[in-house]
Amino acid sequence: EAKTSENIRHELLKLLVNTLGFDPSNLNKVVWVTDQGANIVLALRPYRRLNCQDHLLSTILRHGLDSKELTCEAPDVEETIHNAKSLVKYMKQSSLAPQLPKTVIQMGETRFSTVYLTLNSILDIYHELHKKLEEHGESYRLENIAPDMLQILVSFLRPFYEAQRELEGDEYPTLNLVILWFEKLKRHCQPLSSDTPVVWLLKKAEIHDLHMIALFLWPKFNQFQTLSNHECEEVYSKVRRLIKNFTGAEYQRPQSNVIIVDIDNDVPGPAAAPTVAKKALTDFDEWENVHDDEGLLLHDEVQQYTQKVIMENEQDLLNWWKEHSIVYPKLSMLARSVLCIPTSSSSSERNFSVAGRMIDQRRSVLKPLTVDSILFLN
Repeated sequence: EAKTSENIRHELLKLLVNTLGFDPSNLNKVVWVTDQGANIVLALRPYRRLNCQDHLLSTILRHGLDSKELTCEAPDVEETIHNAKSLVKYMKQSSLAPQLPKTVIQMGETRFSTVYLTLNSILDIYHELHKKLEEHGESYRLENIAPDMLQILVSFLRPFYEAQRELEGDEYPTLNLVILWFEKLKRHCQPLSSDTPVVWLLKKAEIHDLHMIALFLWPKFNQFQTLSNHECEEVYSKVRRLIKNFTGAEYQRPQSNVIIVDIDNDVPGPAAAPTVAKKALTDFDEWENVHDDEGLLLHDEVQQYTQKVIMENEQDLLNWWKEHSIVYPKLSMLARSVLCIPTSSSSSERNFSVAGRMIDQRRSVLKPLTVDSILFLN
């Protein structure tokens, strides 16, 4: 069937309700994380959907590294990228690649993070490459790839690459990282003109309420140093509305029954538990909290949390909420619901890629249970 929005929605509902036994009344509580394809966006319009941040950053880089745009605005950059791509292709096709101390990485056609990987792999062994090419009379292939230009491009692209790698993680919470990463990338791009595609798209990046709430649920940043006082109060009010009907008794349920909060209707319901998390990698020290106990209302769980909480740098976020579930019973339920939402669909796409490589013409009769077991092992 054609991949229209109606067909996609029909197949998703059939899979969730008929195959997986999902309660239709809970569908409005599901948060979908997808790319920005018009058909999938339209298919999920009745439900809550977040943009995949990995795809969003790839879109920003695709526009920023557009060949035609660079040819007009920055021809030296376009020439460096084009020649780097040609060099790596030559090294792969010749017998020289195995003789290098490190592998040079080929540039992908769709994943623009590989532009960074390619340029960085050349920069790492630039002198060895020059020596090896000179021995074989091919040194001209490096003539238009200046090391200083490589260094500039690698330094500019590195934060985007690091953001993508961290935001696509699937073993720790990532939704709380979105706002801070985009603030960091905006500052990184400040020297650029506001008319450049990269800066324009970064400014247009959509920040959802769930991103705000997820950052609030990271104790080190719950005072929102990146926001105005008015914006902070709006988030705090939203959180208070979400938890106002919680009694705290719900937390005594088994760990598999996580409370899911309907952001639109403030109605809790059951859902699957998030996996055990590990600490995220990046430090955002400049935006950490400053505590002041004056005027603290002890009956206000939100205010207690924003004024009294201290979290160790190396402490795991999900474990922190587990340890503090008695002190902040309502907020801990909200954390269990929100922090399990991924920022990126990359992990799911990797699983589909593995499945695609696994089920081929020679293995076309594998049973579904066997496929699931092999995917689990991968």
